[in-house]
Amino acid sequence: MSNMKLMTWSEHFETGVDAIDIQHRKLIDLINAAAPMLSEPGEVAARAVQPLLDSLADYAVNHFRMEEALMVRHGIDSRYTVYHHGVHVGFTEEVAAMRREALGNGNVGGHNLLRFLISWLSFHILAEDQQVARQFRAIAGGASAKQAYEAIDRSDTAAITALTDAMIDMFSLLTERNQNLATANRQLHDAQAELLATNQNLEARVAERTRELEDERMALLAASERIEQTQEQLLQSEKMSAVGQLAAGVAHEINNPIGFVISNLGALTGYVEQLMTLIAAYEAMEARLPTDHPDRATMFAARETAELDFLRQDIPDLLRDSNDGLSRVKRIVGDLKDFSHIDEGEWSFVDLNKNLESTLNVVWNEIKYKAEVIRELGELPLVNCLPAQINQVLMNLLVNAGHAIETRGSITLRSGVEGKKVWIQIVDTGKGMTVEVQRRIFEPFYTTKPVGKGTGLGLSITWDIVERHGGKIEVDSKPGHGSSFRLTLPIERPAASRPA
Repeated sequence: MSNMKLMTWSEHFETGVDAIDIQHRKLIDLINAAAPMLSEPGEVAARAVQPLLDSLADYAVNHFRMEEALMVRHGIDSRYTVYHHGVHVGFTEEVAAMRREALGNGNVGGHNLLRFLISWLSFHILAEDQQVARQFRAIAGGASAKQAYEAIDRSDTAAITALTDAMIDMFSLLTERNQNLATANRQLHDAQAELLATNQNLEARVAERTRELEDERMALLAASERIEQTQEQLLQSEKMSAVGQLAAGVAHEINNPIGFVISNLGALTGYVEQLMTLIAAYEAMEARLPTDHPDRATMFAARETAELDFLRQDIPDLLRDSNDGLSRVKRIVGDLKDFSHIDEGEWSFVDLNKNLESTLNVVWNEIKYKAEVIRELGELPLVNCLPAQINQVLMNLLVNAGHAIETRGSITLRSGVEGKKVWIQIVDTGKGMTVEVQRRIFEPFYTTKPVGKGTGLGLSITWDIVERHGGKIEVDSKPGHGSSFRLTLPIERPAASRPA
């Protein structure tokens, strides 16, 4: 609305007198600046219209003084000079009256002031000042002042009045429509802003819901992976339990006939000793026979045939070796029983050094061809734990140590006490691990072994068992320099694992 002009300067407004045209341009600029405010319905506040009235008053003083001086200088007929001066006085008085009204009432009728200004401007520029300019030109062309005055054409006054009224009505209508458009534009802008805000809110909600769905999907995926890992660990635990049961059953079945054999071997050893004593008695009797006695030759031949001297030396060796072998079998059977602990599913106090030795005997076949075992074991107090699970941890660590040695090396077993905790350390001279591998070795299903050689669950299960016991397991390794696994367990059962 502020860009719309009520009047635009054109050649029709020009009088040909530069000083007058310059003043007319200023008046048009004042009216155009105030027109939007004055065309609004209702009264206009005095503080809003006062600057316009002040400018009009200043304009009237300067313009009218300059214009009347020009009329005197060009010798305009006095009748017209008096008339034109009266027009100037009327304008000045009207502006003064409006200033008084504004000061007295606090406001002024905008339409009335606008109609007055346009009407006066139209008559003044299009009629009266044009008449002044024509008189200037007529006098300059040789006409007298009287001739120039009487030649004035006043027939276009009614047309100017009608044109002025139509222009004011049209401007008011355009102003109203412009205001309506501005209102509609503001409403459209507000609606667009609201739509934008709604769209942004909707986008934010969609994005938030998408994140929630993604989080839920990731949670479900993680839960699925945990379930799969748990199932695999349970399966592995079931396998270990089955192996333990099988080992315990085999150990039990072997233990009975081993007992028979050991018992019988002990009796056989006694019988052999008795037989050797009897043979010695016969040999003593043989020595007392005459040298030419025929039985001496018979007995000598029988002794040589039986290789009695060899048997006297070899039979004790055979019995001793057999007894040692049976003792080893019996110890292995005992270690199998200790390792499985089928009947020990509850917490109990055990000597972890003995558990380590028992487990070592069970997995000895995985180690004996590759590594020398070095023992640096300290004296340990009894530790409250689940023996079968701790044996599984020790077995996993020992087997991994054996597998890490590719040709020949050593495995060092250490143990000790630190405050209220015990520790067991298994150090190998194998190929070692990179830092990246060390970060992942306790992850379920992670393995560096060839396909089919490992499940990737051994150390994962080891980690879980150690955590359930309130302990920790640490690894230190460098490629080409072997690995060290240090297991630390509390001596007393952790409070979190105690029954409520």
